[in-house]
Amino acid sequence: MTLEIQAAWCLQAAEAIAYLHSKDVIHSDLRPENFLLYSCPDGRIEIRLCDFGGSTYGERTGLNLPDSGFFDTRKPPIPKPATDIFSLGSVFYTIMSGHWPHWADGEDLLAYRLRVDELFEKGEFPTVSNLFGDSVIQGCWNDQYVNANELLVDCRQVFNGDRGI
Repeated sequence: MTLEIQAAWCLQAAEAIAYLHSKDVIHSDLRPENFLLYSCPDGRIEIRLCDFGGSTYGERTGLNLPDSGFFDTRKPPIPKPATDIFSLGSVFYTIMSGHWPHWADGEDLLAYRLRVDELFEKGEFPTVSNLFGDSVIQGCWNDQYVNANELLVDCRQVFNGDRGI
């Protein structure tokens, strides 16, 4: 996969969440498996967000939270806009690296979940300095963004060609 495609997918994910949040919807279960690939008529492959079963809207709360590696275990388990923003950092990381945060090949899923939850609780995130979009990923994980629109502004600067892509 090319860097151009990866950057486009990161931007599309950020746009989807900014749109949801503008409608007072919190997805609450962001992870790579909840993005579908869409084949455009012009041959491009884009991503589309799916699985809104656990989403929160107004008084309706799905009380769902993302999987290990996509949830900030340092915070109470309550769906908030910051939940989606943190998860986007892990989604961006997965798009750019090709694997989940802190994933080890051959690792049992239960062992992974326990280990990554413990690491995230200590604020220990994977190194991203070698990844395109590193500042955005770190910003999501470290509460740099007040809301999804602020994140989208950075994503447009980083992932939308302003850096030569």
